[in-house]
Amino acid sequence: MIRNNMKLKIFSLLIIFVPLFTYSQIIMRTGNTTVPSYETLDTAVLKVLYEVKASSEKISLKDETTSTRLQTDYMVLEFGSQGISRFYSDNRRRVDSLTNEMAKINPRNINIKDILDKNGISSSGLSLEIYKNYPNGKITVTDDIGTSSYHYEEPMIDIQWQITSDTMTCLNYLCQKAVGDFRGRHYEAWFAPDLPVNDGPMKFSGLPGLILNISESDHLFVFKAIGLETSTFPILFPKKNYLKASRKEVEKVKRKSVEDPIGFITNSMPGAKVKIKFTDENGIEKSPDEMKFQYNPMELE
Repeated sequence: MIRNNMKLKIFSLLIIFVPLFTYSQIIMRTGNTTVPSYETLDTAVLKVLYEVKASSEKISLKDETTSTRLQTDYMVLEFGSQGISRFYSDNRRRVDSLTNEMAKINPRNINIKDILDKNGISSSGLSLEIYKNYPNGKITVTDDIGTSSYHYEEPMIDIQWQITSDTMTCLNYLCQKAVGDFRGRHYEAWFAPDLPVNDGPMKFSGLPGLILNISESDHLFVFKAIGLETSTFPILFPKKNYLKASRKEVEKVKRKSVEDPIGFITNSMPGAKVKIKFTDENGIEKSPDEMKFQYNPMELE
């Protein structure tokens, strides 16, 4: 509960903007961090680490110039013995763990930028998590936007892949090329027939082998496997007070959080006196009039 006389000293608590997967995610820490409990869904038999490069476009209100850059995240695919998989940001996992530890020491002075810099983490990571074949035959997606956690389900994605004769080696596995379209974008995927796992990063699957590399046609979204291990450990699903919605409803909320971040924050905390500081990717403070973000989602349709 937020009282009317509460003044949030944001960025010492903080707020930062992370342009990743084409939106600038607002991450808030108010010192009341809660560590969720977990439900075990499956036992993982395979773990793949992907280096992810995603585009972000930022427009300056002063000169209307547009700059595009790629930001790096490291994401993990865990594949279970019963066919359930989990895909999530390892950067986000590390940042959350470090933030929770810092909150125990000084809950009113948490600076995520300092956490990133001191621990050599390239970005605070994507909050979105994707669970394939959970429930059976469906995809479950969870995402944290602002102070709320969202949850939606959809059918497994049926991409009409075209497998070619082209080959290359990824992580010492001979991979074959496939191309296909997914929600308004064209992708080139490389899968390993010697790894007979019908899965891949994000929502991609449907090939006779694990997808190790996949990239969008303009290289705005690139997933490259950089590590793979076989071991057994539980695949966990965090228990939170999720707001259940449709994919399009979640996308609508996400768009608002990007295109009007101040309005999104203040509307989510009615009655609170909010102090907000903007910083660019170099940590330089900007006025609200100097910053505007363009929402360019991975899924266009």
